[in-house]
Amino acid sequence: MAGQRGTHGVTRVGPVTVSTLSRAGRAGLVLLAVVAFATFTLPWFSADGRVVIGLDLVYLKSELPGVPHPLIEYFVEVAPLPAYVGLLLAGTVAVRRRWARFVAVAVAVLAAALAAVAAAGLFGGIEDYWQPDEALRYRLYALITAVLAVLLLAAAIALAAGLRGAYHGFVVVLLLASAAFQFTGTALLAGQGVGSTMTAVPWLTGVAYLLAAGCTLLAAIGPAGTGPAPAPPAPDPAGISAVRG
Repeated sequence: MAGQRGTHGVTRVGPVTVSTLSRAGRAGLVLLAVVAFATFTLPWFSADGRVVIGLDLVYLKSELPGVPHPLIEYFVEVAPLPAYVGLLLAGTVAVRRRWARFVAVAVAVLAAALAAVAAAGLFGGIEDYWQPDEALRYRLYALITAVLAVLLLAAAIALAAGLRGAYHGFVVVLLLASAAFQFTGTALLAGQGVGSTMTAVPWLTGVAYLLAAGCTLLAAIGPAGTGPAPAPPAPDPAGISAVRG
């Protein structure tokens, strides 16, 4: 059997309820978001006693040979941003109560503001580059980050409007895109001879994003109600009278 309907309208899949699966997905999402963020405090590069953690990745830019690939340059500039955003959004998925949804909307707006600040920082850094091609690249980086901020704001508005499915879909796509960005940036950076040996930590970050996307899907399968489960329907009086007769 695909599932059974319990007395309070909760679907059961074998001995496990959908609500239990949803809670497990939410717990896994929060845990993996913390893991992804924590990886940026661990060594990404290590050699001859020198250690570079993920939060200091931008300092490797001066060691990149020649003109860096635009994706590598963008990666070293904003690599921690998806982890910050993911950590903020982890608690906003599959919220049930009305007050919790208001808090989740505020947190999603905060994530959008964080991306906007990152975009402003990139745009403000343009004056540090005299070459037209470098300035153009940083304008592009700032524009991409600003688009992310707008998308996060749109997602917050969708959540405020009660469009939970659209919001959850956005979070899943964002985490998958973060994983692709992390894996691609890590692979390109690994082949750049920066004088240090890359550890396995940046790869773990991408795995955490992927698993977090799966947990988001799992968390989103729960009931969408904002209050307690509805009471079972009252028995039909006509049916009771017929039995008594």
